[in-house]
Amino acid sequence: MERIPEQMGYLIMTMDGAVISSGGDLENNEKIADIISKTISTSKSLYVPDEQFQNMSILFQHYHYSVCVSNKKIHVSKIRHDPNTIENDEVRVVTEGS
Repeated sequence: MERIPEQMGYLIMTMDGAVISSGGDLENNEKIADIISKTISTSKSLYVPDEQFQNMSILFQHYHYSVCVSNKKIHVSKIRHDPNTIENDEVRVVTEGS
């Protein structure tokens, strides 16, 4: 997890939200772990039958959280990005004051 370009921090959690490993900005950050775990639980109501959650991005102006589930673990990376660049498939969320 530490080799992802522009990564500011990471969390590896169990499916119930317990932190297994962490580093960088997210080291020992139980608050973010709890928020991510609750977000995944809440998103279960969006599931289509026979489909499973695979990944999720939570975007902020200068960084985003990339969340994926693999081997019954939740992997979270906090990644820095330039707010002026946008990929073709990226959805930009604009808030007041932006």
